[in-house]
Amino acid sequence: MKKLFSFLQKTEFFLGSLGLLLAIILTFCQVVNRYWLHFEIMWISDAALYIFIFTIYVAISYGAAVKTHIAVDILPDVLCKDSRAKRALFDMVKSAVTVAMILAMWSPTLRVVKRAWKHPEFATLVRWFNTSWLVYAMGVMIVLSVLHYGWHVCEDIFELQKLRWEKEVKE
Repeated sequence: MKKLFSFLQKTEFFLGSLGLLLAIILTFCQVVNRYWLHFEIMWISDAALYIFIFTIYVAISYGAAVKTHIAVDILPDVLCKDSRAKRALFDMVKSAVTVAMILAMWSPTLRVVKRAWKHPEFATLVRWFNTSWLVYAMGVMIVLSVLHYGWHVCEDIFELQKLRWEKEVKE
């Protein structure tokens, strides 16, 4: 399992980095075309936008993989001090609450994904380009985030168990 999550994390990092790089390059090209060459190519803006949205979804999933999300660092510092057990328990509760919140949003997200699957939407400039893939990517991001945080809960439970074993050996 650890190898699978490590592979997912590396893949998400690579896709996020590549997406950000491509979005920056396309945006730069669009700015050069529009303001210096006075020749706007509409699909470049669309491609940069789609790639950037996809990159955001990948970044959210990658953030879940590395146990990072928006948090105030003072709370765990005050509550846990230097206790590894308290820190593991805090991280486990934080991950469990995050999974609960994501699962609470799963039902409306699933409706949107099903609707996008049943009624695909196509781009305005390139009629054959299906823009519903962004909605599919959102669904995958939610699944990956739940998997990552579920894995972190398991790791925290193992850490608490390990600390308990170490305490028993010392006594």
